[in-house]
Amino acid sequence: MKTLLSTLAAAALLGLIACPVQAQQKVTMNFSHQMPADHTLNTVALKFAELVKEKTNGNVIVKVFPSGALGGEKDNAAGLKSGMLDMGIIAVEQYPSFVPESAVMVLPYLYRDYDHLQRVLDSDVAQDVKQMIADKTGIRILTFLPMAFRQMFTVDTPIRLAADLKGLKMRVPESPIYVAAFKQYGAAPTPLAFGEVYAALQTGVVKGVENTPEAILTASFFEVTKYMTLSNHIEGPSTISMSDAAFKKLSPEYQAALLSAAAEAEKLDLELTVKADTAAREVLKTKLTVIQPDIASFTSVINYGDISLVSSDKGKELVKRITAIK
Repeated sequence: MKTLLSTLAAAALLGLIACPVQAQQKVTMNFSHQMPADHTLNTVALKFAELVKEKTNGNVIVKVFPSGALGGEKDNAAGLKSGMLDMGIIAVEQYPSFVPESAVMVLPYLYRDYDHLQRVLDSDVAQDVKQMIADKTGIRILTFLPMAFRQMFTVDTPIRLAADLKGLKMRVPESPIYVAAFKQYGAAPTPLAFGEVYAALQTGVVKGVENTPEAILTASFFEVTKYMTLSNHIEGPSTISMSDAAFKKLSPEYQAALLSAAAEAEKLDLELTVKADTAAREVLKTKLTVIQPDIASFTSVINYGDISLVSSDKGKELVKRITAIK
């Protein structure tokens, strides 16, 4: 959080934080994300910035900061909540820390395929989750971003069955839904910021990591792991999120431009994500031992009813509605 605060304080002195359009015609906003410059999400972020510029005749400029330059994802979410950060790509799994029921969007083995994922992201359930997050955090989700299905990568333990995860220290995002999921598998989930993962795998602090093949490839985690288990255990959508305070400082025309640009960015994201995932898997097949696990052994131990994040009445309602989407 110190990195974020110090960087944004300097940016504020340069007039980079959004201010009311009534006070200045041109607005510049900071946009943070965790992925390196060659990751799909950075391409999407840059396209979003380009579209915003076009749709506002150059009056709204979005400055993209990749690779966690403005702090980790958890810090970025807190920055949006406090209004210290304007915009960011924030994975949905960050939001259960503020709104437990939002974990419904990241339940293990929830999505069958990308078509099903898109139907859920376009549903009234997703809109309800957006509103709950806005009401409780002051963070506005401009759009959801489909991500690739996540796989498991381990240093020296081949994962063929859920039982093979018993006691294994697996790095998971700093999110309670991932901790809950991997506890159901019997693993020892270890939350770490993305930027800390390579060293943790290299030194044995953790013995495995789960993520999308593209993230593993672009972060070079294949250098410190040996096995790739094609588990498809979670599809964790991301978001283009914005401080609601920053959004409300914009004119209605600029607000509409941002929402339109975000919708276009979502379409591009899905197209690029599927392509990048396919390509990354092919490359990783040449670098890692690929395991086709017994998926039934994983699905059989998952029980949404035992996940406390969605055990409230509202959580149960959302689970029922979202699992009814075919």
